[in-house]
Amino acid sequence: MNIAGLAISGFTILVICISVICSLVITVAAIAIPFIVIRKMSENNRKRAEELASIGTQGEATILSIQDTGMRINDNPRVTMSLEIRIPNMPAYHIQKTITISIVQLAQVQVGAVVGVLVDLSAPTNPDKIGILLK
Repeated sequence: MNIAGLAISGFTILVICISVICSLVITVAAIAIPFIVIRKMSENNRKRAEELASIGTQGEATILSIQDTGMRINDNPRVTMSLEIRIPNMPAYHIQKTITISIVQLAQVQVGAVVGVLVDLSAPTNPDKIGILLK
C-alpha cells in the first residue's frame, strides 16, 4: 500500500493496530481496577459491620490517647486510638484501633471520653472485631 508516497506494509499496520488495542486495554484496566478494588473493600466493610452488629456484645471504652495518622479519607481524619475496653463479665483490657472519623463526629472522640463499643467475643482483642459506636 502506498499512502502519500510512503510504503506501509501489512505487518506495520498490524503492529500499529496491536499497539493501539494494547494501549486501550491498559487504559481501561488502569481506570477500572481501582474502582473494582474500592467497591470490594466497601462490600467487605459493610459485611463485617453487619456481622459485628448481629453477634457483637455491647460494652464501653474509654479513650486513653488519640493520634492523627496524617492520612485523610474524603477530608476525614484517620486516627489511632488507645482504648480501655470494658465488657460485662470480663476484665478490662487495652487495645489500639485505627479508624477514619467523620469531622462531624470528631468532638465525640477525645481523650477521656467514654464511647460505646461492639465486641466479637470470639476475638475480643482483635481491633478488627471491635466496632466503635458514635452518635
